[in-house]
Amino acid sequence: MRGIDYFRQKIQELELVAPPEKSNFYREYTEFILRRMKDIYFIDSEGKALQVNAFFANPERAIAKLREDRTLTLPLITVSIDDIDQDVDRRRTDNSLEISTIWDKKSQRALRIISKTAKPINLSFSINIWAKYVEDINQILENVIKLFNPSLDFTTSHTTHTKAFIDQITDNSVVSVADKEDRVIRKMIVLTAEAYLSFPKYLVTSTGEIEKYNNEVIIDEN
Repeated sequence: MRGIDYFRQKIQELELVAPPEKSNFYREYTEFILRRMKDIYFIDSEGKALQVNAFFANPERAIAKLREDRTLTLPLITVSIDDIDQDVDRRRTDNSLEISTIWDKKSQRALRIISKTAKPINLSFSINIWAKYVEDINQILENVIKLFNPSLDFTTSHTTHTKAFIDQITDNSVVSVADKEDRVIRKMIVLTAEAYLSFPKYLVTSTGEIEKYNNEVIIDEN
């Protein structure tokens, strides 16, 4: 196998001529949290287990929807992505490379994959719980917190090892809606996902050269 310096140079050359590609990285993380929130239930005053409605929206947009749409039923959960930042504590050397072996089911052989080291970033999300009654919101808050034990582990096409931790829980109640006498109780959970932003991957061929990696190759988790 050729030296690391050779592969680092070849990757830089390929990056210069590579066409831009659309990434679903951030969307996948947001959709993962949203799917988990759609699995949240609470017990109503009649003892029935009801699923909480959940959708993507920042708090301002959620308040606007509550004021505009009288068909929205409380309680509900909204999810938003708030910030993206580099994680200096988890930062690794920029010139290092990741080398891994994957299994190609089609050819029934192991393939060697090489890429730049993934960049550690922190994704901040807000989970807002909206309800009319304290009992309802406390039930829902408890069920959401139980997902973090102590972390919520993400599963996306990029990783199965990203962990998200709760940073804080705040009370943001007293939100007026359509009727002046209506009052909405709101709890906000702020969490941080310790993610890694992956770089394009390349296949090391039998001749020792590299070419763009086909994402359809299946990773052998073992």
